[in-house]
Amino acid sequence: MALRLITLPRDFAPLGEMICDTFQYPENPEWSVQTDEKEQIGHAIRSFRRLWPLMRAMQIISPPMRDLFRGYVAVEDKKIVGVTLVQRHGTTSVWIVGTVGVLPAYRRRGLARKGLEKSLDLMRQHGATKTWLGVINGNTPAQKLYESLGFELYDGTIDYTLTEPRLQPVPPLSGDYSISRLKRSDWKTRFELEQRIAPENTRLYEPVEKGRFRHPLMLRMIVPIMNLVQRTREADFVVRESSRGRVVARFGYDASKRGKGINSIRIRLDPEHSDLAPHLVARLLRDVITISPKLRIELGVPRWMPNVAEAAEAYGFTKRVEYLKMGRML
Repeated sequence: MALRLITLPRDFAPLGEMICDTFQYPENPEWSVQTDEKEQIGHAIRSFRRLWPLMRAMQIISPPMRDLFRGYVAVEDKKIVGVTLVQRHGTTSVWIVGTVGVLPAYRRRGLARKGLEKSLDLMRQHGATKTWLGVINGNTPAQKLYESLGFELYDGTIDYTLTEPRLQPVPPLSGDYSISRLKRSDWKTRFELEQRIAPENTRLYEPVEKGRFRHPLMLRMIVPIMNLVQRTREADFVVRESSRGRVVARFGYDASKRGKGINSIRIRLDPEHSDLAPHLVARLLRDVITISPKLRIELGVPRWMPNVAEAAEAYGFTKRVEYLKMGRML
């Protein structure tokens, strides 16, 4: 078995196949990569391969673009059997461990540990000062591995799923609020809202820094191109208090126009304005179903936004899996 750095675009296709085969949990099927997710992963990989010459040119011009895809793969018999994927969080010194996986037949040989240890060193070499990852609540072997490497629990997120979306009435919005479109380039609004609402327990490993939100020009350029190639419609909005003009929520969606894959919605809501949650969930459902009526919809809700979770459940979402967030200093 050999560990080597990820090599793109050569590794795109085998990584996609390996990841789909790795994250299967017969004893907990709701944890597994679903059929619609496999289709979406495959389509995304094909899109990345098509755009790789453009992305490579952007990497040459913009150093932060080079930190989108880093990590190690474990190779045996000329086949990728393990992977650790990491990326810089915006332009900050915080890095995210996005994926740690080993094919079932190659587990219990220390491959995940070796790949993560090498990736931690790689992040340090590129100036990382801290890192975080997500692990399924209940995946005890993985959690114990991360604890043994110095990671500690600090937060959690619940993934909700809606398998049979249907249009429902949208509750009226109070007269003291107004909604407007949020431009992709408007990083200040995102930063100022998060600066005000992010809980203290999350800030050690996910500090609210401008570099998380002020994305490089090249990254802002590649996103709409990726949406065009993947035939995805994306939109984001903000809710403001009419009287003071202060932003109290941002919300948005990614909807597939291909009739394949999955749709997703997202919400960041000031807990002091939790009464907005039913309107935001219902409005997002209306928008997504109008664009893409038949696909499953997913929503991730942090533990500290229980009112959003309650609203999601009221509109038919069910809990799929909870991810524990774990971080460590580097």
